[in-house]
Amino acid sequence: MSKDPAKSQISHLIQLLDDRDAFVRARVRDELLRLGEDALPFLEMAARGDNSTLRPYAREVIEALLPLRLAEKFRRLSPLGSRRDLDLETGALLLMEFGHPGADARETVRRLDVLAEELAKLLNENDAPATTVEMLSRFLFVDKGFRGNQENFFDPDNSYLNRVLETRMGIPITLSAVCLFVGWRLGLPLEGVGLPGHFIVKYKVPGNDLFFDPFSGGRPLDRDQCAQIVESFGNSFEEIHLAAATHRETLIRMMNNLIMIYRNNHQQPKADQLGDYVRILLGSPGRHGKPA
Repeated sequence: MSKDPAKSQISHLIQLLDDRDAFVRARVRDELLRLGEDALPFLEMAARGDNSTLRPYAREVIEALLPLRLAEKFRRLSPLGSRRDLDLETGALLLMEFGHPGADARETVRRLDVLAEELAKLLNENDAPATTVEMLSRFLFVDKGFRGNQENFFDPDNSYLNRVLETRMGIPITLSAVCLFVGWRLGLPLEGVGLPGHFIVKYKVPGNDLFFDPFSGGRPLDRDQCAQIVESFGNSFEEIHLAAATHRETLIRMMNNLIMIYRNNHQQPKADQLGDYVRILLGSPGRHGKPA
């Protein structure tokens, strides 16, 4: 990010956004994009200002800045060369910001906090792991009504945390994420498991892990049933499939789901932008050869 430029310089640039000369407008737009977040407060004022000619140009630059701003947030979440795993909930909130820029992240976190507080009243620290998993599943998928969106599986909103919490519907990976985020608040030893084609959750018990399927209402799964799920998608089952998915792998899988959906919906620019975020998480070059 550049050093803070003079306020007068940014204000002057913004006043030129509605210049009659298209070449001037293009150069000014490019310079404001280069300034990035430094220019954003001034652009937001212009977008709300009295100059009706200037407002749409300011909004256009803001819309172009938001993906760049979000890319920087993903870079901070996942530093290049870092061997540490990232924070999955923060990543899911950033992904939410991509799909729903106006969504309130604090409200989404508050909803998760409330769910965890309510669940805590139902659990006993002396409960057996199987009892805890049963109570978690009953709470989310019966009492709170979370369920798999069978009717509209490929709706992009199934992949955005705020919408899953609002509609109580999602796909395997986002319903699993809700289980993880609520359970982690209570210290439950939960891990995501990225079976090929279907994401599930594992309650970690030394020598006797418990698996369950949030998309199917928290249905308990044994090893053979996990293998059947893998094979139903045309894959050969291997024990490695039952290993915990890293937070990075989980977030990338969420993004790849959306990339597929947006491509199928002929929304290639959205798919391309998400592809850039995936490359950031992987530490790969971006579309233009720059570190993404």
